[in-house]
Amino acid sequence: MKTVATIILVCFGVLVCQGQNQLKLSIKKGSDAPNYETEHMYLLELSNSSSVASSVNISTKNKECSNVKKADQTEFQQVLLEKNQKSRIQQIVVQPGKTVEFYVKLSRPNNAKLNTWNCTEIVAVSNEGRYLSNAVSIESLIPNPNNNN
Repeated sequence: MKTVATIILVCFGVLVCQGQNQLKLSIKKGSDAPNYETEHMYLLELSNSSSVASSVNISTKNKECSNVKKADQTEFQQVLLEKNQKSRIQQIVVQPGKTVEFYVKLSRPNNAKLNTWNCTEIVAVSNEGRYLSNAVSIESLIPNPNNNN
């Protein structure tokens, strides 16, 4: 009886794992722009290791930085762009075993307070808002140029 129960649990586990999206989000290339620039571009990639295609939305949001006071944080604007950097992304379809690359452009306000931080979280989500990938965070400093040597 124990063996039958174990086999049923293993089969159920395999079915559950195969039905889940297996998406991995990662930063492929960071920004080359100096910290004092107002815009930064990051190349991200979304990999699909499952056996089914996944249609996802990419969610970007400002989040509270850990170990930084709220008064020392600035909100950025985030824009998602196709790899050609010309078209905005609406939705991404990742075929099984494939990877899709795209850019995230982070822009700070012109009147942003100096010596503050921004933390942006990026994640692939379903139409219902369910997380389908790991979350990636980008931390950005708005330096005070007077403090540079």
